[in-house]
Amino acid sequence: MMCKYIHTIQIYKTKGEYMEKTEYKIALMIDSENVSYKYIKSVMNEIAKYGKIVIARFYGDLNNLSKDWHKTAQDNAIKPVHQYNVAIGKNAADMAMALDAQEMMYQEKVNAFFLVTSDSDFTPLAVKLREGGMHVIGVGNEKKVTQAFRSACNEFKYFEYLNDEDDDETTESIEKSAATSQEIGGIIKSIIIENGADNKIQLSRLGDILVNRFSDFDSRKYGHKTLSSLVSSLNGISLSQEKTTTFVNFSSKLSMKDISKAIKEIISQNKSKEMILTKIKQELEKKYPEFNYQELGFTRFSKLIGSIDDVAVKSNSAKLK
Repeated sequence: MMCKYIHTIQIYKTKGEYMEKTEYKIALMIDSENVSYKYIKSVMNEIAKYGKIVIARFYGDLNNLSKDWHKTAQDNAIKPVHQYNVAIGKNAADMAMALDAQEMMYQEKVNAFFLVTSDSDFTPLAVKLREGGMHVIGVGNEKKVTQAFRSACNEFKYFEYLNDEDDDETTESIEKSAATSQEIGGIIKSIIIENGADNKIQLSRLGDILVNRFSDFDSRKYGHKTLSSLVSSLNGISLSQEKTTTFVNFSSKLSMKDISKAIKEIISQNKSKEMILTKIKQELEKKYPEFNYQELGFTRFSKLIGSIDDVAVKSNSAKLK
């Protein structure tokens, strides 16, 4: 029977923001045949944010690895596990890595795994480790990693965004991600509306939800070192501090006063001074394409209409009083 791990919680501060972070006992497992030694330093720096390495190994045919790979592994105390490829079409190193990972899980020496590989063949292993209660963080090349492998991990990091220094590949990736910044902005706004009170949510809670929804979420993917920097760059979103807690606030561009006025004008266009709700909403969205009643704190459009003075809601229609 697997025992329950008791995780210690450390509070750390970055540019005025306090966040909770679990201190993990980590197993680092590297598929050296598919990973360049150049990424190891960045991977080690990333691991330090999560806890301490208990076991560190890299797998492959050591005869085929460069001197730089061996030196990098030695400098970082990463133990080599040599495997000959004894059969065509079979990767002995991959199998050894998978078997060792499961053995570590059952021995209860660790509670988190960093699987450093872009090989989708490790998808079943990631699933197995998660089923065993392990926290699984994958690290690989964004262009090579499959969606299945990303989804199998609790979190997924890309080599391209771990390195603080700009290179052609990293710059190209960040430039491409600029097109998706608007998309992540919309997602963050939706999370705040759905999970926060008064369009406000704790920064740490927002981060948790983003990672839970998108295992490969990383602020660096959008050109920002921290989540706080990313959200601060988004239109309509700001940060506020309450004692030791940082909150993310969302403010709608449209005011309730503007919406109320527009709705009354729309209804008044009918001689009967009455209109069905769906028609009102359609006309309102023509005038304000960005309109979202949830941004104004309402769960339904009818609730918003009912809150307006001089407007009465009856069944599926609204009428001026």
